[in-house]
Amino acid sequence: MKPRLLFILLLLSGCSNIMYESLPTEGNGQYYFEHPGQPAVLVIHGLTATPWEVIGLSVYLTEHNFTVLTPVLEGHGRRPVDLEAATWQDWYENVNDSYTRLAAKDVPVFVIGVSTGGSLALELAKEHELAGVITVGAPVTLFDQRTKYVSWLSPIWRYTARVVLQDEVGHYYPVWPSKSVGELVALIDASIASASTITESVLIIQSKDDRTVQPVSAQQLSDVLINAPKEIFWVNGKNHVVIREDTEGVVFTKIIGFLNEHS
Repeated sequence: MKPRLLFILLLLSGCSNIMYESLPTEGNGQYYFEHPGQPAVLVIHGLTATPWEVIGLSVYLTEHNFTVLTPVLEGHGRRPVDLEAATWQDWYENVNDSYTRLAAKDVPVFVIGVSTGGSLALELAKEHELAGVITVGAPVTLFDQRTKYVSWLSPIWRYTARVVLQDEVGHYYPVWPSKSVGELVALIDASIASASTITESVLIIQSKDDRTVQPVSAQQLSDVLINAPKEIFWVNGKNHVVIREDTEGVVFTKIIGFLNEHS
């Protein structure tokens, strides 16, 4: 690449106002619903999202008498530039702190992770004895092949615009910061590398027509969980976050059945 073109790309990558636009605070903060003495569920949202992404599931679980906590991952719910500054270890620290809060109540603790949250849930299971783990669209192989090169492209390709549906506006960042995607790739590698140490029961939920995570990821994840009782639950539908299009309640019913079985 010619030096002049490289300079222009670097200049443009640092001048976009979209990286500094804030999400509204309403609906995007941490949720906590407590049922004293009842099993607890830690629910983790995905990359560029907020707890709003999982609020439907969180409310459903609390209606079924579970204590539910949905933390905000570092850099989320504010500005894309704040996410750009966070590492996957920062996200894991949020998750670990939330687990510690729930475990202090001396009740069984489950973890449910959506997409990136699924990878974080697996990391948590390596460090703590959980009642069970549920992943929803957890990534192993991503559809976008550019993610393979994101670590060295990020200085000149700062972000990629993402599609935000009308009802999602104000709850998701409208961009994927390249550095944050690089952190996701590193997190995926870490979560898969030592997944054999996980012994908790794992429910792997995956859309057959996912266009963000390649559906083969479900089988790839199952294959590395060699010491964990596991099940893949396939869902029809193109939405990566299948809990948000579960109009017939099939996914929610499967989740509550898993939680009740292992409580």
